[in-house]
Amino acid sequence: MKQSFKGLVYFFVVELRRPLIIFWTILFPILFVSLAFSYYLSQIEQGPLFFSLTGPLYVFFSIWGFICIQEFIPFSIKIGATRKQIWSAIGVFFLGLAVVQAIFASIIQEVVWEIMEWIGIDAFRFLHPAFFVTENWYTRIMIDVGIFTFLFVISYLIGVVFYKYGLLGGGSLLGAILLVLLMTIATGWLGEFVGEIISDMSAIFYIQMFAVGIALYLCSWLFLRKITTVKVR
Repeated sequence: MKQSFKGLVYFFVVELRRPLIIFWTILFPILFVSLAFSYYLSQIEQGPLFFSLTGPLYVFFSIWGFICIQEFIPFSIKIGATRKQIWSAIGVFFLGLAVVQAIFASIIQEVVWEIMEWIGIDAFRFLHPAFFVTENWYTRIMIDVGIFTFLFVISYLIGVVFYKYGLLGGGSLLGAILLVLLMTIATGWLGEFVGEIISDMSAIFYIQMFAVGIALYLCSWLFLRKITTVKVR
């Protein structure tokens, strides 16, 4: 059983290695161009230029939560892995990936700050939710892991619904979510809710987000335990 679990994790690593390389290959040049432009702005005393390093990672985890259902599960079942092994391996792998990517992004940010100080760039700013709480190494990692996990699980659950119930089930779910959002916007409740979150922003909020993500993932076992290789259209 342990060998099957390790094999699944290795399979996920191999499958995600190329997309991650492409992702960072695209993001690094954008970061370098932004730094060069911010240097120009600092020379003419303009700016600052804001750049989000983790924003694209939020999108990445949101997308791959959906993709892993469509791609990983059918193949894993075909090679003989049990549903419980697949469910456990996906959870452990993406939690580990969230931690690794959060640490890597924080290291890059620290390196960029050192380069900025050495070159004398003062017109470049990183955008990160940690600025609304306490901006330090550990807080950035904790916040990113919480957001990565939550976004992955939400996308993962939507992918499960599409996989098991097809376009009808998935479309109905997205339609219901959209309807609820429109109702909360129309009543002004969403604006008040977001305003309260921003005004009372603390690290506890991201810990709660992480806990909700873990709880939802645990609940996803109810959908996954009888899943098959056949996708409902």
